[in-house]
Amino acid sequence: MRVLLLYASLGAGHKRAAQAIQEVLQQNSIPVESRDVLDFLPGPMGPFYSWSYIFMVDRARWLWSAFYRWMDHPSRPYEPARSITQRWQFPKLLRYLKEENFSHVIATHFTPAALLTDWRKDSELESKIYSMVTDYIAHRCWKRDGLDHYFVAREEVALQLGDAGIPLSKITACGIPVSPAFSEPLSRDEARARWDCKMDESVLLVLTSGLKLAKAEELLADLKEVKGNVRFLVSAGKDPAREQKIKSFCSDDPRFTIFGFSPKIPEMMKAADIVMSKPGGLTVSEALAVGLPQILFSPIPGQEEANAEFSEKNGAAICIEAGRGNFREAVNILLSDPKRLTEMSAAALRIGKPHAAKHIVNAIVTDSATLAKI
Repeated sequence: MRVLLLYASLGAGHKRAAQAIQEVLQQNSIPVESRDVLDFLPGPMGPFYSWSYIFMVDRARWLWSAFYRWMDHPSRPYEPARSITQRWQFPKLLRYLKEENFSHVIATHFTPAALLTDWRKDSELESKIYSMVTDYIAHRCWKRDGLDHYFVAREEVALQLGDAGIPLSKITACGIPVSPAFSEPLSRDEARARWDCKMDESVLLVLTSGLKLAKAEELLADLKEVKGNVRFLVSAGKDPAREQKIKSFCSDDPRFTIFGFSPKIPEMMKAADIVMSKPGGLTVSEALAVGLPQILFSPIPGQEEANAEFSEKNGAAICIEAGRGNFREAVNILLSDPKRLTEMSAAALRIGKPHAAKHIVNAIVTDSATLAKI
């Protein structure tokens, strides 16, 4: 076996899902590579796609909403390898796949999944091909029969693919893959000790990397007004300049610990009582995996709305409008009701899938072993 993971760096979730599967493959000593499909595009096309996505979700959500719903129209399948406007963009990726001859390819974004489907129909590829849907809904672009198997977040997504003509026998509802670190044995007390959080404090993990700086500061200003024995662990994101600005903004309140990019999110989630975040598919899945109640806000129209709805309907989250006063009120409501927090944690654990990546790898290895015997 030699496995390739293909993702697209449009948002962080597709890459994190690929990394989770990669970790499990490496634990099993299976050779694996992980590549961003945007790196294979000609010239400035990759940065342009990334910039366009960020621009729409940050500054023109009405445009993203219209684009998402237009692309979800079921009149015809999404066929990028045959599209006049897209097929010329991907020959470098096809050459790479032919040259490297991977035994298995797993796509965690719908564009490489659709490309692989088209190329396989044209007898361009011989690899086993799999698709991992990384949200709690299946957009039309995921709905393409022709791959070996589909892994999805929940049964409702499997039924959505089934309604599009994909045999249910080729779909497994295993959950969205999260890093094995989320299922490692680490107690709440041990996690708190690592982050200097006192055992009698209420700890909130606040993920602001998906927010513009002004909105992040509005959120933090609201949290400063939360009274009581509360500690805030705040992710500022990967930008060092942004991290320094947020540190300066919170410097007057010692309850705030600000950090930039960190691989220690699993530890922080296990230390926290609540996470506050935009409802990305991976963030929601990670919180569910450790039984962490969520306060969700500012969903991207389409996929993140579905993620938030799934978690809220199952009792693991509350969804609020992002605005001054709303953040503080939501935190106060939950912190004043320990019974509700306990119930939300139990609900999260009930629907969480911390071992999704292992299930995916086991299914692929079993499939490969079966073929080897034939």
